[in-house]
Parts: sequence; C-alpha cells; structure tokens
Amino acid sequence: MHSSGFIISTDAFIGLSMLAFIVLISFFYLSTVSLTSWNTVDLINLTRDEASVLEKQFVFENAVKQSSADLILSKINATPDSHCFEVSIFAETNLNVPTIYALKTGCTKNYDQLVVANRTFIVNTDTNVEFYIAKLGGWYK
Repeated sequence: MHSSGFIISTDAFIGLSMLAFIVLISFFYLSTVSLTSWNTVDLINLTRDEASVLEKQFVFENAVKQSSADLILSKINATPDSHCFEVSIFAETNLNVPTIYALKTGCTKNYDQLVVANRTFIVNTDTNVEFYIAKLGGWYK
C-alpha cells in the first residue's frame, strides 16, 4: 500500500512539472506576439469611423459653406491624443488643390503608416449643386 502512494506522488510530480513547462512555453510564445497588426486594424476602423461621423454630422458640407476649416478642426482635435488626422476637401473641378485643409493640432506629417478614407458629398446652394471629395488621413503619433 505504501508503494502505490509513491507511484501516485511520482505521477502527480510529473504532471505538475509538465503543466508548469507548458505554461512557461505558452507565456514565452504569447510574449512574442506583435500587436502591430491589431494596431493597423484599429487605425483603419478609427479613420473610417471618423470620416463617417464627419460626413453624417454635415461637418464637411458646413465647412465648405463657411469656407473655413474651424469646424473640422474642432471635431478632429476632440479625438484621442495618440491619433493624428488631416482632412483635405477637394472641389470636383480641381482635384489637385484642396479647397479646405485641416491638420489636427499638435500633429506633424511624420508617420510609419497612413490610412486614408475618402467621402464624396454634395453641397447644395441656391443656384447650383456642387460635388466635393473629402480625404481623411489618419496615423498614430
């Protein structure tokens, strides 16, 4: 009866040793996982979401009507500090020079990865309808 207790203790020791080894190996592999790919996905989603919000709240349209980037700046400056945005709005007739340009305060155009979301919108004035393209670029500081 004493010998079977020794075998169970040996089995338990071997089992616990294997468990500890597996846990250590798991921690090693989990510590080597890079979050860069997840950061890219988050940046894409954040940039697209910000472009959608600016479009649906008529920020782009009102900025064109006011010929001012102040409204756009107030919205993009309210985003988290770790994210940078720039907005360029182009008239349909001139896609080379932006009609309105805004860069988030405190950000510089120095980035490893840039994500761009484009939105088209219409500005209806009393006399005519004009088409515009808003280009929103996003990156991490």
